[in-house]
Amino acid sequence: MKSKILVVEQGGLYLRCLIDILGEVGFNVDSCSDEEASYRKLKNSVRPVDLLIIDLECIQQVDRFGFLKILKEKEFCKSTKVIITTNSLIDERLSQVQNELAICACFNKARPPEDLVYIVTDILPPGGQNLRQFRRIPARFLVNYGVDNDTQLHYAANVSRGGIFVRNAQPDPVGTIVHMAFNLPGSNSTLRAKAEVVRIVRNVSDVSSLRYETFPPGNGLVFLEMNEDHKYILKQFLDREETRIFGLRN
Repeated sequence: MKSKILVVEQGGLYLRCLIDILGEVGFNVDSCSDEEASYRKLKNSVRPVDLLIIDLECIQQVDRFGFLKILKEKEFCKSTKVIITTNSLIDERLSQVQNELAICACFNKARPPEDLVYIVTDILPPGGQNLRQFRRIPARFLVNYGVDNDTQLHYAANVSRGGIFVRNAQPDPVGTIVHMAFNLPGSNSTLRAKAEVVRIVRNVSDVSSLRYETFPPGNGLVFLEMNEDHKYILKQFLDREETRIFGLRN
């Protein structure tokens, strides 16, 4: 059964993109733009909504945190998780009520909406079970990608403690050994790793640009070798990003 998501967001391109992306992944997605419609849709849903993605700027007639507290006290929202989206800095008060209100993550809409996919699938793994050993963090940076004597430049789409997804128009076969070097965003240190291709995402002709950006062709790789100093730098970066995105959930 598809997980059910309610998006509370002002209408526009961002909302349309978000609905399309989440639908492509396989979620059952509904939307609205104010507190009255939110409450009504949550209450009248045939089965409980699994995830509420809400921009608190849409809540205009009542206290925003008070509204979320009322929802959590209702039986129809007991198991509903929450992602807060925002165009501005995160309200510091969120850290005080995050656990109480089941807020799993905060997402800044200055980032591409497809980045939200990684967060949503971490909270609601497709198929209902998270088989990943490490949480993926959306990140875009250049990767020096070497196979045998051939070296190319590709962009990373996400990274974790255990591996990386590299966009590649002509993905390498599973089992390919790759020697890579990259600088994480905001860092001048070049990290080096030996990795193995474990997943292929192939290009599909005649797909929308949105689907291409959400599911780009490329390779999922696991790190086989990385020195301890580089592991530490990677861990520091991921810890900062996880705290920024998921906050107290860690």
